[in-house]
Amino acid sequence: MHSFRCLEFVIISQIFIHDSNEGYLLKKLAFLLTAIFTVSFASASVEEGRDLFERKCEGCPSLEHSLSAVKNLEEWKSTAGGMADRSGGLIPGADAVKIAEYLDGRPEVKKAKKIAKEVDKEGGEVSKIEQNEIFNFKKVRVNQFTEPSICGGCHSEIYKQWNGSMHSKAFTDPLWRAATKLFSKEAVTDGQILEMKACVKCHTPLGFRSYSISSPGDDYDKLEELPAQGIFCNWCHNISEVKHIGDAGYEVMPGGGEDDPSTMLGPFKDSNSDFHPTKYSELHTKSEFCGLCHNVSHSANKLPIEATYDEWKNSPYNTENSETSINCQDCHMRQRPGIPSTGKTGRPDNPGKASDNGPDRGHIWTHYFVGANAVVTRLLGGGVNAQMAVERLKNAADLELIKSPVYKKKEISYIKVKVINSGAGHYLPTGLTQVRQMWLDVKITDAAGKMVLKSGGLDKNGDIDKDAVLYYTQLGNEKGEPVTNVALADRILYEHRIPPKGYAIEKYAFNIPPGAVSPLKIEVTLKYRSISQSLAMTLLGKNAPEISVIDMASLADTIEF
Repeated sequence: MHSFRCLEFVIISQIFIHDSNEGYLLKKLAFLLTAIFTVSFASASVEEGRDLFERKCEGCPSLEHSLSAVKNLEEWKSTAGGMADRSGGLIPGADAVKIAEYLDGRPEVKKAKKIAKEVDKEGGEVSKIEQNEIFNFKKVRVNQFTEPSICGGCHSEIYKQWNGSMHSKAFTDPLWRAATKLFSKEAVTDGQILEMKACVKCHTPLGFRSYSISSPGDDYDKLEELPAQGIFCNWCHNISEVKHIGDAGYEVMPGGGEDDPSTMLGPFKDSNSDFHPTKYSELHTKSEFCGLCHNVSHSANKLPIEATYDEWKNSPYNTENSETSINCQDCHMRQRPGIPSTGKTGRPDNPGKASDNGPDRGHIWTHYFVGANAVVTRLLGGGVNAQMAVERLKNAADLELIKSPVYKKKEISYIKVKVINSGAGHYLPTGLTQVRQMWLDVKITDAAGKMVLKSGGLDKNGDIDKDAVLYYTQLGNEKGEPVTNVALADRILYEHRIPPKGYAIEKYAFNIPPGAVSPLKIEVTLKYRSISQSLAMTLLGKNAPEISVIDMASLADTIEF
């Protein structure tokens, strides 16, 4: 209080020097003393709040987050109230208010608020420049969300499953990083640049919506740890509003970080947590939830680039009846090691606990989120997830051989191969299908081992032979030229894929040589890889991994002649 007494003396001295009117002097003096008393009282209250915080909050969860968060007074009161609720009576309500006032009044917090206002203003200017709908979202802050490792404290098994998934690798995927950096350099028009920004919007949604990163031109390695973890727990379980299917058309409902967690939305109606509020969400049990991200169109020209949700929606798996439809989650969130859970296999319940200390439940949705990528997950330490991708691919399709009634030497002969999409609720392949490769490897030899027909082999560089039957999509630019870069695409030049529960029949012609020895041996294999070896080399150079080729289905038969 010594500083206040000095201030009081100086100001009162100034009043006596400059004021001669006694009535005015007494009023001004009374006002001044009231102000000094108020400041002294407020200072004492803040000091008391500091003392309470230091004495009673050492054991509070997320002390570090409490000290670093940027909030207003009402938000601090909510935070302190949450601390009080979890303190077991250690912090009374009145003390919680004093703690909140202390937290809100710290100089570093006032400075942070000023910076946050400047950032918000900057974000507003950006939104005026970027009028496209990809910027039509509510801005969030990184510190409003909880680290996945914190979730793992109570949901250890689910966290372990997610941590090996492509959701967790969405932003750290080295192939994606290299591709977006390369493609971004080739993007020159406003529409092309906009499309490259959309890549970042989906692969690090928190980074994009917090204005921490805006395009592949930014330094990926400087992004904070939490948004760099891609599609994480507190993001998905905060999606509360659907604006439109596809292109990340949703809003999230964040909280205040670990010390003031948001309401976690999920599939159980009776969830209860001591750490965060919970609420049932029907959306999280339906394919529409997955469709928010797994339908992608070009940001400028609306060309469909990935249509996995639409493929499911228009398939036999969608009966438009909640009792009989097979949703995305019924395959991709029932799978676990040894149980591929595809359209052609059983999809049994997964009994267990959602939380380590929670009740036993008849079914827990798994969080491996396995698709067909067995490359990146293995490369980044998700070996279990990679092996499950192989299991899924091996249970996605079937092959049938259709033979002619009679085969003779010196005549043109034919076989037909029927490729059946028996296990996927979407097209085979799906996703970024101008990069994915699914093809037929066909070999016909005679009894002496002499080659009669060969199609679909790999050359020394790992490239598929040009005559192979390949299932993929070829994008084109405005000139009608083939392109791999999605930013440059404005049309589909060619597409050959297999719909859910559908099939394709491929015809092969060959001559049986005069010296051939009966019977002919036919070997057919449906193969898959996430990306060609040559494109991987283009993107990563000498650091490119060997892209594994997975045998999805195979058959062997003979022909007598």
